[in-house]
Amino acid sequence: MRRTVGFILSSFLIFNLLGCFLAKKGEVITPTGNAEPDKILYEKGLKDLEKGRFEVARLTFQTLLNTYPDSDYKEKAKLAIADSFFKQGGTSGLIQAEAEYKDFMTFFPTSDDADDAQMRIAMTHYKQMEKPDRDRTQAKAAEREFKSFIEQFPDSPLKDEATQRLREVQEVLAEGDLGVARHYMILKRYDASISRSRTVLKEYPDFSEQDAALFIMGQALEKKKQIVQAGYYYGKIVSDHPLSNFVEEARKRLEDLNLPIPEVNPEALARAQAEQENQEKNSFMGRVANLFSKKPNVSNARKSSRPSLDLGPERVNLEPANTATKVSPPPPGNELGVETSGGVAVEIVNRPSDSSGTSQSSPQAAQVVPSAPDKADPSGSNDSNSEKKDESGVISKETTQANDAASSGQKTEQRSDKKKRKSGLRKFFRF
Repeated sequence: MRRTVGFILSSFLIFNLLGCFLAKKGEVITPTGNAEPDKILYEKGLKDLEKGRFEVARLTFQTLLNTYPDSDYKEKAKLAIADSFFKQGGTSGLIQAEAEYKDFMTFFPTSDDADDAQMRIAMTHYKQMEKPDRDRTQAKAAEREFKSFIEQFPDSPLKDEATQRLREVQEVLAEGDLGVARHYMILKRYDASISRSRTVLKEYPDFSEQDAALFIMGQALEKKKQIVQAGYYYGKIVSDHPLSNFVEEARKRLEDLNLPIPEVNPEALARAQAEQENQEKNSFMGRVANLFSKKPNVSNARKSSRPSLDLGPERVNLEPANTATKVSPPPPGNELGVETSGGVAVEIVNRPSDSSGTSQSSPQAAQVVPSAPDKADPSGSNDSNSEKKDESGVISKETTQANDAASSGQKTEQRSDKKKRKSGLRKFFRF
């Protein structure tokens, strides 16, 4: 008899403990009293979600949706399912989270939580971004989704956070393009380097290394003999990035190219000083950790917007405010400063003096003039006595006789003069 009673009591205790254990693991609990069952399910799912029991939480929320399709908690339960995948993380979890958030926005487009859902869609891509020299797919997707958020929800309290996240994403994209531009410069593919640098300057105005992009742009244009355009980008470093590491080199290039050096923009100087004071300084261990991390380092991303940059030398005054423009004289034998053997030359155009006697000039004072390549005539002569046509279009006999009388000594002298002009131009531009 005692054994029977003991067995019954033991069985009762075991079943009670087992019931408590299953309830803690997420089994549906039957509500008692006046409690709303859908509310109980929702609150239980939230507790499981907070404790990291993601699968149990999703099962609870799905039970609520299936059992109570007209519940007031169905919208929150649908969003919570997406949140469970987002918090679970990992590639598969984030992919599933994006799909669930998009489903939520499809079923509840006017929900008060729609901005939260769009923000987390963007964050699923943000969390999967790779370093600038790696795959850019997730970074481009994050940029697209953050822009979509700012456009759809301009009054959302999350707008400032989305704007800053967008700057961080664009920091990664711009750094990747800048690295490609540097690589093209090493390969001497100047057109490709210019294209990449222009993309950085145009598409990512808040890039923290804008001064580096400007310098590469100036270098590539200088290599292509586009002197005025190169001077524009060197000048933007001096005026808009006064604390840049490229300022001294940019000034030197402007001096060597005989182009004016612009004054420092006071607003740009104040902005640069404020940014320098607020810049986050990475410790040595932090820099080492970034080397081994698969995630991009976005600590250098700006915290505020920068004024847009004018991309065209025709829209900027290249002359300094108080100093006269220095222009080197043309090389001997070429008074107009125009190269006659192909390539590029600089033609200096001066405006007449005003009533006060001071000379005025314009942004177009120095113009890049492409020169036509030499064309050798049948007789091999390049001087001013080449064949001419009179008004009727007939070649004169005198001109023909002059060309026939050109001696080999004259040809040698002309070649020597041509070499001197080339040497003078090289010294003039100091490349």
